[in-house]
Amino acid sequence: MELFNRVGRVLKSQLTHWQQQQEAPEDLLERLLGEMELELIELRRALAQTIATFKSTERQRDAQQLIAQRWYEKAQAALDRGNEQLAREALGQRQSYQSHTEALGKSLGEQRALVEQVRGQLQKLERKYLELKSQKNLYLARLKSAIAAQKIEEIAGNLDNASASSLFERIETKILELEAERELLNPPPSPLDKKFEQWEEQQAVEATLAAMKARRSLPPPSS
Repeated sequence: MELFNRVGRVLKSQLTHWQQQQEAPEDLLERLLGEMELELIELRRALAQTIATFKSTERQRDAQQLIAQRWYEKAQAALDRGNEQLAREALGQRQSYQSHTEALGKSLGEQRALVEQVRGQLQKLERKYLELKSQKNLYLARLKSAIAAQKIEEIAGNLDNASASSLFERIETKILELEAERELLNPPPSPLDKKFEQWEEQQAVEATLAAMKARRSLPPPSS
């Protein structure tokens, strides 16, 4: 994804307008800086939104993990009291929360990558903005020269432009792409798949229960 396309289009449009209306080049650069400031504001908001979503998902995962641990402890307590059936039911509940925890963990990985992508775009645009602001006089001289020589396309192409424009829409598109990709890789399970999934979950419960019983039968450590 390119970062500065819109800034390039804005500059090209402003150069054309300047040539036609004989607008002061200082005004043109101030307008361009203003456009970039608005882009920075939008990009910072987008970064804040992606970080907030990441932290919310992280809290959900931690909560699911905690509930799964509590069900494990309940299963252990039931087994200690000789109620194997109740322990089995508690482990079934625990398995459900464990599955949710794993799904949220996968989503966190995708969201973390998106946060880093947006942060990188913000840093790149900030550098470009500071460069333009600190070298305004140099750019002003170049703009005057470009207008005099009618080299609008050359200057517009040399500014290595891109944009954070409509970033919220692009983030949403990226999320939808990830979700669509996940759906393609993981199509809805058939009834038979569901039966196997339930069977595998039950096997996991039985394995955990057997491990708990085995630990209870071990002799205590010698002092």
